[in-house]
Amino acid sequence: MTTAPHSSTKSSGSSSEHFSLVRHLPLSVWLTASEGQSPAACASGCCMPVTGRLARQLITTCSRADGLVVDVHPADHALVANAVALGRRVSTVVIDPAVAGVIWTRVTSGRDEADLRRVEVRVARAEATYLALAHRRGEASLVVIRRTCDAEPDMTSIDGSPRESSLGEPAALLAPGGHLVVVTGLHLIEGRPYDPVPGLIREAQRAGLVYLQHIVAVHGPVRRRQIVLSLLPANIAARKAQAVSPHVPTALRAHADVLIFSKPLTSPVFVGACPRGEEEA
Repeated sequence: MTTAPHSSTKSSGSSSEHFSLVRHLPLSVWLTASEGQSPAACASGCCMPVTGRLARQLITTCSRADGLVVDVHPADHALVANAVALGRRVSTVVIDPAVAGVIWTRVTSGRDEADLRRVEVRVARAEATYLALAHRRGEASLVVIRRTCDAEPDMTSIDGSPRESSLGEPAALLAPGGHLVVVTGLHLIEGRPYDPVPGLIREAQRAGLVYLQHIVAVHGPVRRRQIVLSLLPANIAARKAQAVSPHVPTALRAHADVLIFSKPLTSPVFVGACPRGEEEA
């Protein structure tokens, strides 16, 4: 069940008509079960990773051969390795040197010199991530970032000044027509569920991007015409160890929300604060 992103750029008319379309974009469901053990995308172990299957679907849907794929703060080698295997160039920035070493070893093992020249793995502090990628501005076909439950959005630009959108820096990496993918999911903040999707859509629009699609990436294979949920072991263990009121149902995350945005080929008709009514969407 794979569908290409649905673009809203074909519509013409007022900005309010455009935002009306944004609010009603259809959902697509992708089956993205991991072929092996994938690490969680957050320290608490609950955020779903970018599996190899999801990586391949994103790469083939959102980029072309020899295009540049940028992976920001990956938990493992899944996206980088698949991008190289599919004939893309890759640049990634990792905070942990040990993770960077694993990625480089897994991606380059058995590759020829031509493939090695396609791979760029850098280690940088979180606040210096986009400084390390500054040489790639305006070049990427696909940029993948994560918005996990334990990561606060960085609202400070490279020069230390405040910025309107935390997606401004990843958006700046895109070539015209390129795609930004944000992998996220329902967050639990101070015991209350919080859906980051509406805020991310507003941030992307402020950064000049067009909202294309919301993918529900289900981490479960199909067996006997039924989806078998594949839950992260760390998540299950954490929930068992947590003292929960008997009146509060136990929730285990079995999917990721994947948001796809595009950088317009020309300047967007409307960029800035959302019009009245969008806050309620």
